[in-house]
Amino acid sequence: MIETLAGGLGAGDCEQLVAGGLIQPVNAWSSLAYSVVGIALMFILRRASNRERSYGVIFGLLLILTGIGSFMYHGPQQWGAGFMHDITFLAALWFLIVVDTGIGLHWRVGRISLATGLAVLALAGVLLTAPDSTNLLTGVTVAMLVVSDLVLRRIGRYDRGWYVTALALFAAALVANVFGRTGSALCEPGSGLQLHALWHVLSAGALGSYFLATGPARSKESRT
Repeated sequence: MIETLAGGLGAGDCEQLVAGGLIQPVNAWSSLAYSVVGIALMFILRRASNRERSYGVIFGLLLILTGIGSFMYHGPQQWGAGFMHDITFLAALWFLIVVDTGIGLHWRVGRISLATGLAVLALAGVLLTAPDSTNLLTGVTVAMLVVSDLVLRRIGRYDRGWYVTALALFAAALVANVFGRTGSALCEPGSGLQLHALWHVLSAGALGSYFLATGPARSKESRT
């Protein structure tokens, strides 16, 4: 007999929490979509310019860690899983923000690296001192991602196909996230099909597509 748990990590993500190795198995396994996309990005960019390939490796590694952090959060839920879930996802987004903004403003690589490190340290500090600030940090991060997109556009064109794909996936992911919340009319806690799991897959695909879409602008700057 499977014991159903109350409260705990992931309680707001619809899928019922059960005692065992993986507390939310569907949401846990789908989390690895981030890791799959990270690995795929590194493979796709293996012949890109040196700098873009380096950015791809770092972003790919951050996505791999995001998948692991989310798996820990929805799966075994060991100590520190909540922090790992939040910091890895936010760090991946802030890497994009700082790199794209820095390139758009013609920063040197050293300055971009320093700003990225400081941003991640600041995020970690806020999450450790105020664990309930995740939603606020996510909102600020999304706003800054939009700003960085506008800044990078000053450098050059994006890949239109990948950009449209990214926007479509982002939109679908947001819908899945909203309706995949506990209490939603579409929430089925015991179902093997979870909308929050779909959010993982769609948002992972969106991030990968967006990185490929913005690559031409970053590469153009690296040649100037």
